[in-house]
Amino acid sequence: MTLIQGNVRTEEFRQRAKHVLFVEGSNDRALDPQVLSVLLPMVDVKALGASFHIRSAAEALYTHHPTYYFLVDRDYHHDDNAVDNSWNRFPDPQTSNILIWRRRELENYFLIPEYLEHSDYLIVSGKELRDRVRRHSQERLFLDVANQVIVSFREEFKIEWVRIFTNIDAFGSPEQALAQLKAMPEWEARKNKTVSILDLSEVERRFVKTLNGFSGGRADLEYGHGHWLEMISGKKVLNQIVGACFQVLDLQGRPLQGPECLIEVTKDLLRKAIEAQPDDLQRLRKLIEERVNAG
Repeated sequence: MTLIQGNVRTEEFRQRAKHVLFVEGSNDRALDPQVLSVLLPMVDVKALGASFHIRSAAEALYTHHPTYYFLVDRDYHHDDNAVDNSWNRFPDPQTSNILIWRRRELENYFLIPEYLEHSDYLIVSGKELRDRVRRHSQERLFLDVANQVIVSFREEFKIEWVRIFTNIDAFGSPEQALAQLKAMPEWEARKNKTVSILDLSEVERRFVKTLNGFSGGRADLEYGHGHWLEMISGKKVLNQIVGACFQVLDLQGRPLQGPECLIEVTKDLLRKAIEAQPDDLQRLRKLIEERVNAG
């Protein structure tokens, strides 16, 4: 009987080793890999650096390792269509098995007051918790809105706006090559578009639109209005919330501080029943379980 159990356990570990989820983080002690390992015990969760590292790895590896999956923050540069497509098709080799969080960062899921109230480490009332989440988000609202406007311009300039030449016939001399370059209509079109994009009225238009998206058009943030809870800097706000509203004691009865406290609070929440988790976390677990069970 022991032998059978041992063989079963060996097979479980072998299956788990086949399936790897790569997430953002400087190392495996970072929040994302530690926390998601609790939610997803059926796979190995590994940190792979910043988002652009994960995307590069995904494009290079998914054809050779179809059981490698890649999860990135939404940040400011993924629009709704890109996010929805990643969830509707994940895991999908055509998109390099990449999934994009619906909220700005993993930490934004832990800003949901109703979810945080499940924690055994909460030391303030539900009302104070809600007030602090809203207040700390309000404090950095305009900074985060301005940064999203900057990123929107930055991403727009990354678009491939001119294609390289492929026909060798007209490139027999430096004079011919230079003439071909100068004759391209893209130069003038790009110059006109750049002038238009960087007009200060366009900067203002984007700022107002983004601010209204965050706040729902209200002067002060309110729950149920706008997307501030999803798009505010979750990393910054959650650190403030955990430091003020939670207490975790070590084995000697001393309170944990900083990242140690944050990781323990979030891991504790993810140890709760799956039904208590935010919808995206439930769906992520289901998607990964289905893929692992499929072999």
